[in-house]
Amino acid sequence: MTGNEEQRLAPHCRHFVMRKKRYCRMTVKSGEEYCGEHQLPHASSGNKESGAVSDQKIRIVCPLDPKHTCYAHNLKKHLKICNARPGIVLPYIEKGVNSGESADVSDLDSHKLLSTFPAIDMTEVISKINKIYEDLLDGKVTNCFSTHKVVEEEMSKSEYGDKSKKHLKQASAILGLLREYSLLNPNTCYIEFGAGRGQLSYWLAQAMEPSAESSFVLVERSSPKHKRDNKLDKSDDKVQRVRADIADLVLDKMETVSKRGSIVGVTKHLCGDATDLAIRCLTNVSHHETKVAGCIMTFCCHHRCRWTPYTGKDFFAEVGLTRNDFDMMCGMTSWATCGTGFSRERKDPNTNKFQNDRDKEIGLDRSQKEEVGKRCKAVLNWGRLRFMEKLGFKCNLHYYVEAGVSLENVCIVARKDEIKNSI
Repeated sequence: MTGNEEQRLAPHCRHFVMRKKRYCRMTVKSGEEYCGEHQLPHASSGNKESGAVSDQKIRIVCPLDPKHTCYAHNLKKHLKICNARPGIVLPYIEKGVNSGESADVSDLDSHKLLSTFPAIDMTEVISKINKIYEDLLDGKVTNCFSTHKVVEEEMSKSEYGDKSKKHLKQASAILGLLREYSLLNPNTCYIEFGAGRGQLSYWLAQAMEPSAESSFVLVERSSPKHKRDNKLDKSDDKVQRVRADIADLVLDKMETVSKRGSIVGVTKHLCGDATDLAIRCLTNVSHHETKVAGCIMTFCCHHRCRWTPYTGKDFFAEVGLTRNDFDMMCGMTSWATCGTGFSRERKDPNTNKFQNDRDKEIGLDRSQKEEVGKRCKAVLNWGRLRFMEKLGFKCNLHYYVEAGVSLENVCIVARKDEIKNSI
């Protein structure tokens, strides 16, 4: 019997994982019913007559992270190696410095579902959005499809599949915009917010001349595998990966940033309110008027935006939109990408009927919901643009790739006019 066959026939854990709607797939020891993670005291060996359970078998919830457990007798050892243990206090980390002001801390986590709002309130907000869009934003989001030869040459290689090419096309477009707006300059620190594996920074580094003396900071909360920045030259502190929340990052206190004459921020699909945190992070830099040359940020997941860090609150006040309207708009943005409510397998591209009774109350069919979702995204993005314009940046909203590459295909370009000498 092969090893794979033995593993297939081995008994599996009897714990039912509610979140995944299935049983745990971990194998168990001979005579046991549960794996180590899900082992319960009553399922452990011990003195069954007296009801005593061996200390060696009792598992408890980790005090650092309730998502996992450990053996009680190994707690002290576990706390020393647990991935959730507090890290070293770094000088450039300050809790919540970019989170935005709020009288109620609970605002940071509150999020209302669209289904909780009355249909009549939603129709009123939709009317407001349509008027704002038609008065201020119609035609303001323009096509600007650009490319960069460094990524285009790499993409021409046949070994890349369609999915990989979509990511490369977006990276090429962002680099092309950086070049067109004169944001590829020597003596610059490029900060990629929400860097993930660092693919955008990797190609950005390839696009720079060796003599450019630029540096790259990659900010990411998690620690993904197969990082592309590992392939870059990290000598002389030119490349630094920071594992931190953007809300807590103080760029002024980072040596890699302070060594360079200017700062440029970049993102590729920075999710929800993380875009607002990144904008605040850049504009909280001391003397940002001269230090921050600009940024290119591509938007994503507007339904995950939150009111407290949102940078467009002043714009909302100007056009008569409220916090309650904001919550509804965030929910309605999902209509732009998945407004039908059906799974991808069941979608019928020819149907344009009302999806359910609630849609009938609102008075929108499929195509109308999609258009409202796009307009909600545009208004939210315009609030961000107005925030940066008040701080002295010249800003534009662009479709930077075709919708066939990504439905989340809008970016903001902010820059200062005095930046020159692009590469």
